[in-house]
Amino acid sequence: MRRVLGIGLFAALVGAGCGDDSDTPDDSTAGGSDSGTAATSASSGPTSDSGQPPGDTTSGMSTTDAGTSTGDTAADSTGASTGAVDDFPDVDVSDPQLYEFELDPAELDPTVQVNLEVQFAHLDTTAPPLGKLVIFLSGFTNTPSSWRNHGRQIAGWGFHVVEPDYSNDWDCAGQGGSCSLDSRWEALMGEDVSTLIDVGRNDSAEGRVVVMLRHLEQVHPGGDWGFYLNDDDTLRYEHIVIAGISHGAASTGLYATRRPFSRAVMHSGGWWDVDDTSETPVSVFYGITHVNDEQHPGHLDAWENAGLPGAPTVLEDVPPPYGDSHRIVATTPNGYPHCSVCVSGDSPIMGDEYVFDPAWRYMYGAPQQ
Repeated sequence: MRRVLGIGLFAALVGAGCGDDSDTPDDSTAGGSDSGTAATSASSGPTSDSGQPPGDTTSGMSTTDAGTSTGDTAADSTGASTGAVDDFPDVDVSDPQLYEFELDPAELDPTVQVNLEVQFAHLDTTAPPLGKLVIFLSGFTNTPSSWRNHGRQIAGWGFHVVEPDYSNDWDCAGQGGSCSLDSRWEALMGEDVSTLIDVGRNDSAEGRVVVMLRHLEQVHPGGDWGFYLNDDDTLRYEHIVIAGISHGAASTGLYATRRPFSRAVMHSGGWWDVDDTSETPVSVFYGITHVNDEQHPGHLDAWENAGLPGAPTVLEDVPPPYGDSHRIVATTPNGYPHCSVCVSGDSPIMGDEYVFDPAWRYMYGAPQQ
């Protein structure tokens, strides 16, 4: 039987955020495009203190302005591509590299009003495309730049990745009732259901993703970003993984109960109310938490209440697929356990690889190395 989690526990689950990743390169590495919308060719991998992958001796990244020109990054699909597969994006892989886009919300849609931080999109064609888009939702008060390196990591496995800026800085301050549920849904969808926040469709997480994909469809046709949209600008949820950290993890859970995603991945967070009416079945919900995170007990309780498959399983003790458990526990010590379970400056590295990388791949449905 599922237990009802108290309001206090719910607040603890979603209240903390993660600051900007100190290892994330600043905007100067991306060429300083005047439009704020840039397409960047970059390397990928675990970041060192300099913000460059270990062993990377490159001094910077080549950048073109994706707002006005497709430049070298706009593959025309005249070379090798993945288009021969039915119901699969037609990705040009003739010039393998990491394509990264810095997307200014106000440049893409002048009607936006709030949450105007630069957004990111990534596609790494050095890996075989998986035909899935990952939407990654940042934690409380975080901006997309906080998780830019996590997006690069996911792209390095073969995913298309987008990181929208959305309303994640609100606090119900003990109001109780449906304040948190309604505010979270309005932030995701732009539906007028919250008495706390006022977010229209163009400022919602999903609205931002639709605009990002339509823009990328134009400036990077070789990425076939439009594959993830229907003609009426609705998302093709069955080809999309929804993921997030902390506040974004709870939003991921809610979002997945009301839309039929391919899977849902929750880092340092959870959602307790997943029942037989969930549009994304609980059988494809995954969670990861660190044993030294002060919110760890709440994460476990939320997953138990939701009915995530398996028992809590320590990733350092059992290799993938972790006994088919979807409740993954990290134990490797680090400076900030709450944020370490995504790519961040606190994510432990062994050699040239993140210690938690096999678990991340497992949860997202990517091949193991």
